[in-house]
Amino acid sequence: MTFGEAQRYIASFINFELCPPPRNISPFKLERMRRLLELLGQPQDHLRIIHVAGSKGKGSTCVFTATVLQKAGYKVGLYTSPHLDNYRERIRLMDLFCPRVHPPKADEEDIYPDMISEEDLCRTLEEMRPSVERLRREEELGALSFFELFTALAFCYFYRKQADFVVLETGMGGRLDATNTAPSEVCAITPVSLEHTAFLGSTIAQIAAEKGGIIKGPGPKVVIAPQEEEAREVLRARCAQFSIDPVFVGLDINWRVRRQGPTGQTIDIHSRGHNYPGLELPLAGEHQAVNAAVAVGIIESLRQAGVSLEDRAVYEGLRDPFWPGRLEIIQHDPLVVLDCAHTPASAFQLAETLLKIFPGKTAAVVLGVSEDKDRPGICRELNRITGCVVATRADHPRAYHFTRDELEAFFPGKACARVPDARQAVEYACRNSGPGNFVLVTGSVFLVGEARRYLLSKNGVVNKL
Repeated sequence: MTFGEAQRYIASFINFELCPPPRNISPFKLERMRRLLELLGQPQDHLRIIHVAGSKGKGSTCVFTATVLQKAGYKVGLYTSPHLDNYRERIRLMDLFCPRVHPPKADEEDIYPDMISEEDLCRTLEEMRPSVERLRREEELGALSFFELFTALAFCYFYRKQADFVVLETGMGGRLDATNTAPSEVCAITPVSLEHTAFLGSTIAQIAAEKGGIIKGPGPKVVIAPQEEEAREVLRARCAQFSIDPVFVGLDINWRVRRQGPTGQTIDIHSRGHNYPGLELPLAGEHQAVNAAVAVGIIESLRQAGVSLEDRAVYEGLRDPFWPGRLEIIQHDPLVVLDCAHTPASAFQLAETLLKIFPGKTAAVVLGVSEDKDRPGICRELNRITGCVVATRADHPRAYHFTRDELEAFFPGKACARVPDARQAVEYACRNSGPGNFVLVTGSVFLVGEARRYLLSKNGVVNKL
């Protein structure tokens, strides 16, 4: 199987990220995923898994955790979603023999040197194909989705590569997510907020119940990030159902930000078992300090289970991750910041951070969102740091087209423009940001990926993503 053939084969599966199902039809069917894994020989049962769910911060938490384990000398599988542009980004195999991840240079093609190669993707998919086709013939289970296929591919790849640990990010929800077919040693729930309400529920409590579904029995240790009260009580009850005493960040583990800057921060983390003063994080924002504290909770849970992890690995692992599109400064003249804030809660955290690290400055906001997002909520939070707004659309079937009336209502008194092409929108914002201010590209992972690729190419960095 060539890579082109692999791409065409993968594209033959329904992709709910490109075309969401109708509101009255659930995209979830764990029986189908379980059947596929049965046909593949249950690769997930041979993996030591850390499973992370939540509404925001779960990707960053996964990256922090995986990098700490890598620095401790373990071979670590990392599975995250969505991707900025290339789905191979979702599957990474991290070990000490891989060079330190950094922003790509002009002669580099992949954003991560440890992401699954085209050759390994083709080989793994070729091995899976007979089982996948057998499942396709069992029509009573329904059509296999891209996310289910790719999750199974990740399990097979990590098993074949003999990963010591796998850090697994859920897709949507948790209880019925394809990743929830795997057993886990540690579960973590990052902050829960309203999202995907058509499928997960219309209240924080309902969504927390879906996220908490990754806690499946008395076996795993559980780490819970700071939550709204109704989410916290739902998650506490879920743990009590299995006689689990969870670790609560904010109670059992605390953090303090010492220094905050555009390219990172220095924090202290204190737990019942260890103190970590002077941790350096490459990601800005107090929400990233919370994510780091959750990662420390995961690491300490593994220690309690007998896993060897030195403090040195914690310091190096939290210092070194490269996680693009999260308050990433991609250009300096003018200053351009990228951030994948696509919910009101993440937009709130973004605005709070920008107000602290760029006091007195306003942003020319390049804004593009998907159709199913809470547009009024996102815009309400971004309005606090907006000088002018440039609405655009990513090259994606779910991209939303703002009307001028909407923009004027969401950003009263602010200069508004609509530029349908994302690249032209970035250039328009760069020309109109004003001296001393900055450009912010946000609202959609798809828009951030498109803008990032364009700016890297424009500035002489070749990166196919």
